[in-house]
Formats: sequence, structure tokens, C-alpha cells
Amino acid sequence: MFLAHLLLGLSIFLSANCDLVSITSVNHDDIMQNSRLAFVAFTASWCPYSQELLGSFTQAAAKYKEKYPDRKTVWGNVDCVSEMKLGDDYNIVKYPTMKVFFYGHPMVEHRGSRQVNGLIEFVEKMENTAHFVDLNEAESLTQWQQFVRPKKPTLIVWFPQGSPPYEMILKAIAVIYERTIVVGPVVSNLLEHEEHKLWFSLDGEHVEHYNGSVTNFKEILEWIKQKVVDMVRELTFEIMEEVAEQEKPMLVLFRKKGDQETERKFIEAVDRDLEKSVRRKLNIFLADGEILRNVVIRFNRNPDDLPFLVVDQLVHAYPAAWTGDEIFAPGNIKQFVSDLFNENHHKKLHEKVNELLQKILTETERLEREAEEEKDDSKETPSTLDKQESVFKQLKPSKTRYSFAKEEL
Repeated sequence: MFLAHLLLGLSIFLSANCDLVSITSVNHDDIMQNSRLAFVAFTASWCPYSQELLGSFTQAAAKYKEKYPDRKTVWGNVDCVSEMKLGDDYNIVKYPTMKVFFYGHPMVEHRGSRQVNGLIEFVEKMENTAHFVDLNEAESLTQWQQFVRPKKPTLIVWFPQGSPPYEMILKAIAVIYERTIVVGPVVSNLLEHEEHKLWFSLDGEHVEHYNGSVTNFKEILEWIKQKVVDMVRELTFEIMEEVAEQEKPMLVLFRKKGDQETERKFIEAVDRDLEKSVRRKLNIFLADGEILRNVVIRFNRNPDDLPFLVVDQLVHAYPAAWTGDEIFAPGNIKQFVSDLFNENHHKKLHEKVNELLQKILTETERLEREAEEEKDDSKETPSTLDKQESVFKQLKPSKTRYSFAKEEL
């Protein structure tokens, strides 16, 4: 047993001192959970694109370590052929896949440049915790409401900047990538005579207090996840691929750019009509109808027809029949989502398809009957046919046109 622990410790030590760490089921927990930031490539030995990435990934890891020798960021690789379970645990469905982890928690997938400099620039950006947190500094707690925006929930982190609870909470918020606004005190405000607290607000008016431990990362993270994971977000091109891979149905409201009143009505309707258990089964989005103009047109709409509501199963999409404020009437969104999960939308789709097929069949039969009738009418005896002069005899040589006589040849 002692020898096993010694070998494991030696393996982790050697891995930590290599530029590119080979992550296996043996060292996975120690490396991932103890690393503030880990940038991991999931590859397959049979995949030529994986092998190509590993070349630039290895170079980037070495160059990064040379540039930042004191940073503890882990550059890792999981061979999903030999470590199939790890690939399954992280839902890897394509090779190569690159993911960023924050203390072992998956944050975001890297879908950008695979060149050495591009990989380094991405990690440099990820190293900055502020990149993950939409942080707004307030002089006093009374100012937090001025940073509220209708599309995002708000977390008020009223602890002195740099204090252990403040850093712990920001780490937890960073895991919820780009989903919340954060309000904290300015650096100079040490809150010497103020109560330290963590608040959550959905509407910018009412707040919920966090009453758990401010030193327990997992407890803080779980509380924040419960508050913000199922909230309404903005649908952008950058997150579409990630959303599609989650394979959760999407509830999307297309609206005109800057239409904050429609945004407010939608968020209120979702909060009123959909229970948390239902919201967690969906990805709920607001979408700019101008940016996603092609999608709007696909539903036979144009930007002047906004807002309109769609539920998309990533196989079939079902637009709502309502327009304008009808969308937000009490119970409408609840019924619309219920019809998705009880398959009423799917049944209605097949009913329409069956109706269309029946119309096509009926019309085809009618055309076939008419063709048969015309065929029967055309079956007349030759004597009844009109005599037409042959056009071929007009091709005979003309008597008025000179031609060689046989004897002249």
C-alpha cells in the first residue's frame, strides 16, 4: 500500500513538472481538483486531427511554462482510447475537444484557434478571473441596483476585495460562465463597519440572502447554481454549438434589439409560469431577431413581426401561434412548454404532415383519373381521324430548283 501511494505521488510530481500532463483515471482527481485552472485536450490516438492538435498543444504548453514559470495552470491531455471512462464522464463526443476546468469544474469549451499562439492567448484570457465575472464596483451597498440589467440575475458580494470569502465566492461565480452580474465594493472600501453578506436578486428589487458557509467552495457553488443556472440567457453564435451539444430543448423568444420591455415581460412570464424543475429541463433564451435574421425568415417571419416564441427540440421546431402581448398572457408559456413534454407539438406536426400527404394523394388520384378519361376519349377509329398532309413530301426536290441530272454526273 505504501509503495502504491509513493508511486502515485511520484507520478503526480513528474506530471506536474512536465509541460503537458497526461491525465489518467489514477491521477485525475488530484490534478483536476487541486488546479485552479486546467486546459485539457481530449484526443484519440486513431484521429489524425487529434495528433495534429497534440503537436501544437505540446508546443503551446512548453512556451506558456517558459513565459509564466510561476503559474500553476495545468495543460493536460486525456487519451480517450486508453481512458474511455474519462471521455464518457466528460461527455466527449468528438475528437479533439478542448475544455477549461476551474478547480475541476468544467467551464467552457475552446472552439477557436488551434495554433500555438492562439492557444496561449486563450489560456491567458482564462487566467484572468475577471474575464469570467461581470464585476461592477460600487462605493456603497445602496448603489447595487444601478448595475442591474433585465437579462441577467445579480449577485451582490459585499466582502472586502481580496479577502478569502470574496475570492472564494468569485471562484464559484466564475464557474457559472457569463451568466450573472456581480456587484462588489470598490477596493478602497474595507467594509470595516458594515455587515459582510452575499445576496442574490432576480428582479433588481427583491434579494435572497446566502446563509451558508463562506469558506465552503462546493456549498457556495451549489447555492449559486440553484439561483442562476436555469435563468434566461442571451442566445449568441458563440454559444450555439455548446447549447446544441447539451441536447436540451430550447425556448427562444426573438425580439427586436433593445426592446427591454419585451425582455422584462418574457422573464416575468417564465418566472411565473414555469416551475424550477421545468426550467431545468430547458435552455431558455432571448434572441436578437436582427442578428439571427436567417432563423427568423426560416419561420416565415421578418424582423417587423417580432416578438415571436419558438420551442426547438434540435430535431423539430415549433413556433407559437400567439403574437405580441398574447405570448406573455398568464398560462400561455406554461401550456406551450407542456405541449412539448407531452408531445402534443409532435402529434400536431404529424397531423399536419398526414393532412398534407392525404391532399397530395387525393390530388394525385384526381390527376390519374383525368388522364385515364382523356386516354379513353382519344381511342377513336382511324376513319374518324382528320387527314393531315405529310410534311415529309415537302422535302422532295423542287421542280423550279436546278439540280444535277443523272447523265451530267
